[in-house]
Amino acid sequence: MVMERERSVSITINDEADTMMQMQATNINEEVDGARDKFEHGFVFSKMDRMIHRFPAGLARIGSRDPYIVPRFVAIGPYHQGETHLKKMEEVKKAAAYYLCVLMQLVPGEVMEKMAVAPEVKEARGRYVVDGGVMEGTMAAAMMFYDACFLLFYMVAYASSRGKEEEDFVNTSMRRFLFSNRDSITNDILLLENQLPWPVLQALMGAVSEGKKRFLLTVVGEFIARMGNAFKVCETLNPDKPYVWDDINNPPSHLLALLWRHKTENHTVSPSPLQRCPPLLNDCLAKIKMKIKIPAAPKTSQTDKQGVAREEKQVNKTTKATCFRPNDFIRFLLKPLTASSISSVSAMELQEIGIRLTASKTAAFSDMGFVQGRFWSEFSLAPLSLSDVKASCLVNMAAWEVCTASRFGDDPERTAVCSYLALLATFIVPEEDVHMLRAKGLLHRPHSNKEMLTFFKTAVKHLPDGGSRFAHIMKDVEDYRAKRYIWTRLYRFVYNNYEPAFKAVSILVAFFTLYRGILSIAMHY
Repeated sequence: MVMERERSVSITINDEADTMMQMQATNINEEVDGARDKFEHGFVFSKMDRMIHRFPAGLARIGSRDPYIVPRFVAIGPYHQGETHLKKMEEVKKAAAYYLCVLMQLVPGEVMEKMAVAPEVKEARGRYVVDGGVMEGTMAAAMMFYDACFLLFYMVAYASSRGKEEEDFVNTSMRRFLFSNRDSITNDILLLENQLPWPVLQALMGAVSEGKKRFLLTVVGEFIARMGNAFKVCETLNPDKPYVWDDINNPPSHLLALLWRHKTENHTVSPSPLQRCPPLLNDCLAKIKMKIKIPAAPKTSQTDKQGVAREEKQVNKTTKATCFRPNDFIRFLLKPLTASSISSVSAMELQEIGIRLTASKTAAFSDMGFVQGRFWSEFSLAPLSLSDVKASCLVNMAAWEVCTASRFGDDPERTAVCSYLALLATFIVPEEDVHMLRAKGLLHRPHSNKEMLTFFKTAVKHLPDGGSRFAHIMKDVEDYRAKRYIWTRLYRFVYNNYEPAFKAVSILVAFFTLYRGILSIAMHY
């Protein structure tokens, strides 16, 4: 009886354990399914280009605090809404909405009501990765309305501040306030986490007449062109033509994406006068190699190990007993050099091996390339005028590329800014390289060489990779150094010693001229 009772108790315990295990497995299945649904709802691949992304955690370590993430003056969107240091601008945004509606002949309440029920605006609310899902309610509609009005009015005021005084149609006090804080505002509205979905701006511009809509699109295009022009080393006094894009069939995700598109898309490498052909020295060496038959290593069989050992000993004895033969010299001359790490090549090293750094023609970040010539080669990059605002914009465009790139083999233009930053960081090893890039017209602005070196090295340190364009170009440079090792050796020697040689020749010519003069005078007497 006791044994039967213990057996029944044991069976009951086992049944309870199995039931608990089944319940736990069911809960885990539900949790996994729920996490999958939540992830796929927030990160749909087809929406990655359109989402308002959070700043990548890896890139967040670029700054000591959060200079490239948190806005310092105005909040756009829900991510930084309500922060203490940004509350003052909430009233300014409402005032800007009033002035824009007066300028565009709109009634604020009616426009906000139409935008709240517009399908494209409802869809845009789901582009934010916020806790609790999609933003709903009148608070979200009002926030998007005020942010859209502020962005458009700021760009209208920006364009007005560069026009003639008699053409000023923006409230003077508001224009002066925005102009005096333009660096902070421009920095904030181009942050990755401080963006407004483009359909919201489209809905606001769709509420005005066709003529005023064209005016607003022109103002936005002019603002983007000026922002892109600001990266140039020598900013032209005449304004660039407004940037034009397909706002119907191919609208941007947001303002930062529009600037990125302007600085990267539809640009090819600048044409170069250099010809893609090998140098004369390499041609000669190739002919020598064809004429001189270097004996190949003897073929050995795996079964005849003793014979192989005897042959190796015989070769070693012969090598020790004989002098340095012509074939050995040819082998030595044609032996490739061991290439150093391509990631540490500096601008000075490129100059020493016959690769000239030049500024590209279009000043687009995607306009980079390596062109091989007969006697020297060229490496072209977009010139850069660097400031705190532009550095922030560069980092945020690179962060947007990191968020939207699907794999390493994407279109090279998808990671053009990452490749651009990686190339500059690669070429700047000591501070003297920064000075050389300044002399070449590739870098500008009053930052010290050490500050520029620190920025590029820190930025590239936290990038996931340099992008496909960086990898392809660096492979071309590495192949150039491996295939033209004789030419690069001679070029390096001439490059590093042409000044002393020129001075020596000048001294000899001077002595020879003096000697001829003295001899001529002596002959007359």
